[in-house]
Amino acid sequence: MKPGTRILLALRNFWKKYWKYIIIIAIVWIIVIIINNYLKNRPEEISVTNTYTPDLPVMDTGESVPQREREEVNNVIDTFFNYCNNKEYKNAFDMLTTDCQDYMYNGSLQDFIEYVDSVYTNKKIYNIQNYSNVGNVYIYNINILDDILSTGTTGGYQTYSEKLALINNNGEYKISNQGYIGKTVFKNVYGEDNNVKISIIDKNMSYQREEYAVQITNKTDGYIVIANGNVANEITINLGDQSRPALDMINNPIIIAPGQTTNVFLLFDKYYDDGKTPTEMNFNLIRVYGNDESLANEGLSSNANTAYSMNIKLSNS
Repeated sequence: MKPGTRILLALRNFWKKYWKYIIIIAIVWIIVIIINNYLKNRPEEISVTNTYTPDLPVMDTGESVPQREREEVNNVIDTFFNYCNNKEYKNAFDMLTTDCQDYMYNGSLQDFIEYVDSVYTNKKIYNIQNYSNVGNVYIYNINILDDILSTGTTGGYQTYSEKLALINNNGEYKISNQGYIGKTVFKNVYGEDNNVKISIIDKNMSYQREEYAVQITNKTDGYIVIANGNVANEITINLGDQSRPALDMINNPIIIAPGQTTNVFLLFDKYYDDGKTPTEMNFNLIRVYGNDESLANEGLSSNANTAYSMNIKLSNS
């Protein structure tokens, strides 16, 4: 028998004897190759990280909501939201600070109801984010959104955002909403001379602005102009490294008739969390005239009997 024939017979006998094992090994080998190629070519998995940290402030004011208070703060916000969402007006209104009730809603539940009905037009959901914190005041941004799962809304998706201030008063939390923060009452804060007495009564603080209630008495028998927009910076607040002018004096002139006492409201741009404290209010151009009202209405310094400034320190004494 030829050598080649013997090799073929040997291979055939080997195949007959071991063909099952050969096929199994081949299948396993093919599977290994397929898996190896898949693992080499598959895209990298993207790991999803939850970065939602509602109690860490967006603004770096050096303060954050204390860990021990976060759960309670979140519960207070949730309770207030649910009262509003379910139109439990009185319960929600009672969660507001007295200052917020008075300033934002004139102390009227009906005014608050109008606010709730304008925002909570249907069932809503919300999310919150701590914005900044100053002392015992925690400021959150709340986003109020349509709950499309419960309402089936498919168009006109509405969102509404505002700032809530949570104020910790000896362990009891109250809410100021719509960006309002609170009120400071001044005692014995005034400036006075032979012409005029200017008393700073209080200020109401919103997140972006401060509004001062000021009472001014004209002690002369002529007209006095405190501000009319003729020149810039007639009234300013001093913040130490800068000053801020009273807003829109050209449309809200302060002209006081002889012997008259008037109450005015002065509005200034001032962020609550900017770290700056107003130290004084500056009345930079007080103009005293005679009894000619037309000259006072013109408000020119050149026509005044006297023109001068008065600075009032904004600290209770």
